[in-house]
This record gives sequence, structure tokens and C-alpha cells, in this order.
Amino acid sequence: MVCATPELEKAAVRKLMTRRRNDLTPDEVVDFSRKIEENLFSCEDFLSRDSVLYYLSFGKEVRTDAMIVRSLNLGKKVYVPRVVEAENKLEVCEINSLETGFDINAFGIREPSGVPAVSLNKIDVIVTPGLAFNSSGGRIGFGGGYYDRLFMELPANSLRLGVAYDFQIVGYLHQDVWDKKMQKVFTEKDTLNC
Repeated sequence: MVCATPELEKAAVRKLMTRRRNDLTPDEVVDFSRKIEENLFSCEDFLSRDSVLYYLSFGKEVRTDAMIVRSLNLGKKVYVPRVVEAENKLEVCEINSLETGFDINAFGIREPSGVPAVSLNKIDVIVTPGLAFNSSGGRIGFGGGYYDRLFMELPANSLRLGVAYDFQIVGYLHQDVWDKKMQKVFTEKDTLNC
């Protein structure tokens, strides 16, 4: 009998979820992302926060561009991450529009260029990507640990929100001691209070 190790379990989940996400049609990505956005913007706890850190979506991830524009139109301060390769971490930058100059980093993700990094103390809610989540707020990302390290630097009262397609919600996820849980996860079908 072969016992699966947590690393193998996470790798299998990442592979499965990446494949399922890549199988989505462009129309499904747009439709599901719009429904996820509506669920997010129906959440009073989210709406009451002023400073939001979004990820900049790429590939077939849940789209965040419309969420960013909507937040800016509501007068929220919007921040996005930038990879600091030498330190293997993320820093955050404030943006005032999606017309900000962006570069494509080594992972193929847009990040702001020519914009100074700001203190993480400004962030009171983070909209987080992931490959899989469970109903208790557990999350599996891409395996680099960037968001787990970022969570440790954010103010303790920052609200951690996940956005995902419904099929990315699974029954069990192995979690390591450093894995930070989401307080809510929004899909196109539901809002999970974790």
C-alpha cells in the first residue's frame, strides 16, 4: 500500500484544478466571473472596507478587472501585488485605474511598473486567488507560498476573501501550519462563510 504524502496530495489537486480551469470556455470564464463579482459586492463585510488588495488575473483565473474598476468607482483604494524576486515575496502598489503601466512578470502575470510599493498596513481586505478551497476556508495556491507569506505581514484584522469557480471547492485539503484560512469564499453559485 502506498501512502500519499501531503506534498503529493497538493500536487495532485493543483494538477486537477489547473486542468479543469483550463477546460473552461472564454464565455464561461466571463459569465462565472461576473456572478462571483455580484456575490462579492453583495457582501456587507466587503463593502464596508475601504482598502482592497486584488490580484491581477491571468489565464482562466476568476477575472478581477471588473471588480477593480467597480471598487475604484465606489471610492475604495485599490492595491495590486508585484513580485520581488530577490526576496521571494510580494509587495503591494496602489493603482488608480487599469490604465496604470503594467509589465508582465516571470510568471506571465501583469504587475504595476513605475509605481512605488506601499505599506501593508493600508490593506483591510484581500481578494485572493487559489486553485482549490474547502468549506472551512482552507486554500491551495500555486505552490510558491507568496500569498501565505503576504498574509503573515497583513494587519491582523484584514479580511481574507477567496474567489473561485464552484468546482474548485473540495471536501478536503491538506493544510500546513503556515497556511492561512480564508474567512469567506465566493463562487458563481454561493458564498461560503468559513
